[in-house]
Amino acid sequence: MNSKLYHPAINDYMDAVLNGDIVAGKEQHQLMHYLIGKLDDPHTVIDGLKINAALRNVERHFDFELFPWEKFIFAFVAGVFYDDGSLMFDEFLVLIGRGAGKTGFMSTLEWYLTTIQGVKDYNVDIVATSEDQAKTSFTAIHDILESDKTKYKKFFRWNLKSIKFKKTNSIIKYRTNNASTKDGGRPGAVIFDEIHAYRDEESIKVFTSGLGKIDFPRRFYFTTDGNNRDGFLDQMKEEAKMILSNERPKRRTFPFICKLDDADEVDNKKMWPKANPSLSYMPTLMHEMESEYEKMQDREGARIEFMTKRMNIPSTAANSPVAKWEDIQATKQETPDLRGLPCVVGIDYSDTMDFCAIGLLFKIGDKYYWKSFTLINYKAMQGRKYKVPIDVAVNRGLAKIINDETNQPKYVVDVVLGWAKEHDIKGVAADTFRRNYLQQEFTNNGFGELLKARTGIKTHTELENNIDDLFSYHNLVYVDDDFMMRWYTNNTFKDRDSRGNIEYSKIEPKLRKTDGFFAFLNAYQFRSLLDTPVATYHRGLRTRTY
Repeated sequence: MNSKLYHPAINDYMDAVLNGDIVAGKEQHQLMHYLIGKLDDPHTVIDGLKINAALRNVERHFDFELFPWEKFIFAFVAGVFYDDGSLMFDEFLVLIGRGAGKTGFMSTLEWYLTTIQGVKDYNVDIVATSEDQAKTSFTAIHDILESDKTKYKKFFRWNLKSIKFKKTNSIIKYRTNNASTKDGGRPGAVIFDEIHAYRDEESIKVFTSGLGKIDFPRRFYFTTDGNNRDGFLDQMKEEAKMILSNERPKRRTFPFICKLDDADEVDNKKMWPKANPSLSYMPTLMHEMESEYEKMQDREGARIEFMTKRMNIPSTAANSPVAKWEDIQATKQETPDLRGLPCVVGIDYSDTMDFCAIGLLFKIGDKYYWKSFTLINYKAMQGRKYKVPIDVAVNRGLAKIINDETNQPKYVVDVVLGWAKEHDIKGVAADTFRRNYLQQEFTNNGFGELLKARTGIKTHTELENNIDDLFSYHNLVYVDDDFMMRWYTNNTFKDRDSRGNIEYSKIEPKLRKTDGFFAFLNAYQFRSLLDTPVATYHRGLRTRTY
């Protein structure tokens, strides 16, 4: 439990999550700890009066009460700032299961932002891929105004296309997504409904390009998950992981993510509120979901829909991840002094003008330690935006940009030679695709024959159980808190055939690199060299026995 008092709307939900009074997934727990750090910042200002006024105003005009999770988010929208007057959060991602009431919540935010917030000309654009979707939350406000025209015409002017609050001259309007013909205008906030449908960020940019002309600009993304992999939502989820892991401490994004922690939890109905925190207050919705759950036992399409939309576990993620994200995160552990210890080098060198991963595999007791380094050809950076901070990786010594036409073998050998000064290298493993290309440069620098790493279904199926155990029992450590390796690993999935055999594959071919994970697989095939005393591999080192 967090002992500090911020505001009831914040503490009530935060404490319920941390105390286990409500069932919440790991991203919710991460968010609470992340927010505590933000709220305890000496430059943070929590304006309780603004939060109270905003919540009272909404309750006065809407015929429903906000759920605790909605009040929680509302508090950060209305009353959490820094002492320089800026917003603590100007971007909100709300990924939540279908039926949670996000449309009604959007309406209350639209109402607040254009009225009691008090900012002149603070227009709110609601954007979706279809007109019906875009106008849903708009219609809810329109219906309130229509219900008592005499009362509301003193304060509002409205029609079927726009709603204007006279005092602030702020307008609510809905817009359908068409990046080729729309421009950003002068909105104060843009609210996107169901961003899982967006394949890229281009449409987002069109509608947000006008932000910043009005004080307190905000972006809101409300969505369930979807079937469009590697689209804008997947990009946001990757960014959320970095934010919640404190890898992007300056980012002003509020990642409110509700989902199952594991696909298997779908069979325990007590876990469903992880994906939908409103479920405990909505018995009718629970009955409907129970009915859908029964149908999905016999209908594959219903299963995919239920997992993706209700539980926020996309079908690809539900079927075959390399490991649970929490187990991938568990590779962050304290690393002992590895100097002088025996190790095996693994190399993944599939394209000389792309990424090349090189690593050292150590073993101490039951734990394996993987120290990775990535060479990135400058051409691989041109016109591409990877979902991992390459600049941070370079600054931390996890990667290097090669400003040459190709990643020549000499660059790879130089890395290994540097490691050979501190470590007892027992072998260098590379797959056959580039092994011959590398061999001569290694030979010229005193290394013997490269180890022949295998790839493909047969090899990966043989490795699967061992790899599963490494992650499940947290016996794999990525040295130096290597977020690049976590990224590589999370970009890999098991492609299982009808016979149950698997091949480790890349989720998406261009922007989701897997080189580091495959370099690890190449080295891991020769892990027996770390158990058996053998002659030192590089002629420049003294032989040691372990």
